[in-house]
Amino acid sequence: MSMVCRLALRLPRDASTVPLVRHMLAQMLSTLGVADDCCDDLVLILTEACGNVVQHASDTDVYEVSAELRDSHCVIAVADTGTADPIPFLSPSIPPPLADRGRGLHIIRSLADEVELAAVEGGGLALRAVVALRWPPNLSRSN
Repeated sequence: MSMVCRLALRLPRDASTVPLVRHMLAQMLSTLGVADDCCDDLVLILTEACGNVVQHASDTDVYEVSAELRDSHCVIAVADTGTADPIPFLSPSIPPPLADRGRGLHIIRSLADEVELAAVEGGGLALRAVVALRWPPNLSRSN
């Protein structure tokens, strides 16, 4: 049996949206029975990605967030169409952990199994993070 669950939102670029989307993802993961530590990792990835948009994207009033769970993994995507300079984020060298910018990316990269950053055509940045789902031992699922 295959499972697919998707959360997709288009939100105003406002700090008040970050706790909202974080809560929605946490509730979805908890309801599906994802292990608490995995849920915490996914929520932190989403929080960092949304916080980056709210803080750094300019010339845009909205951003898009999605989280899709498919059997054994979760894909989180956050994208904006702003004009923030994506170069520090797309650089092949990761900024030092204590740099003024880029600390959130260290967190995301340390928690996710895969991370992709791409410039959005017309401006902006898209982040995609993939995490293998972990289940409590009594809820282990086969692929």
